[in-house]
Amino acid sequence: MVAKKISTSDKQAICKKLMTLLKKRYSATLPKYDRPVLETILHGICLENTTNELADQVLEDLLDGFHDLNEIRVSTISELEPVFASVGDAEWRSYRIRSVLQYVFDKEFCFDLEGMRKKTLEQAQKQLTRMKALTPFVLNHTLQVVLGSHLVPADEKILNASKWLGLLPADESIETASDSLKSTARKSDAPLLSHLLRCLATDEELQADFNLDKNPLPEEGVDLMDAPSRLEDLFANPLSKQKKKTVKKKQHLRMCIQRKYGFNLLYFYLIITMSL
Repeated sequence: MVAKKISTSDKQAICKKLMTLLKKRYSATLPKYDRPVLETILHGICLENTTNELADQVLEDLLDGFHDLNEIRVSTISELEPVFASVGDAEWRSYRIRSVLQYVFDKEFCFDLEGMRKKTLEQAQKQLTRMKALTPFVLNHTLQVVLGSHLVPADEKILNASKWLGLLPADESIETASDSLKSTARKSDAPLLSHLLRCLATDEELQADFNLDKNPLPEEGVDLMDAPSRLEDLFANPLSKQKKKTVKKKQHLRMCIQRKYGFNLLYFYLIITMSL
């Protein structure tokens, strides 16, 4: 079974409620995206599946750690990898950074893509699509930041969080997620929704809840109309807290058994804890 379909106006109304809840937990201040076009692309590669703060720092380390963009272009993957240690997927990011720079230099004979700002969405999208190393997230992030396009860029973490909320169906692909998400918010709200979804999806306390491999979505689907109440419940009692409570309960039980019966009944304790 799949979750029932709802109208665009209902989606946007629910999304407004979700954004209100998210703003209470996270900052509603949008990150400053005022970089040149090429650096915006590089930042997007750093940003995928991590926080804005970490992406900002990684890009700064990358630009400070090498003489210029050309040195980064001609560096080996192994030379670039240490820069990305804090955000993971170091080889993956290094390859994409270098590939983008190589493509731009071979095509433009410089590292200037500012002309993209004057292009239509279709023209800019076509130009970016030629960069084979770009993921759907980086492409859509660039279009949103550079042209103000009505998109909600989605990486794998945002995809999973959006499915958990019911903003996207369980079978939504990463290739279509960004375009599908835009129906949940008006164009003026899309940048803030993008920011808040990233905050939610990268919240360390909630990572277990959004791991859909270990915690799959219900077979009957997720009802978006229930999303605000489910989100409130999640904030109050995420799986990470539940696991801590279980660990503390087991530790307390072990101490009680040891105090009363000594260490000879450890086997009895193990049997009890396995049933919790």
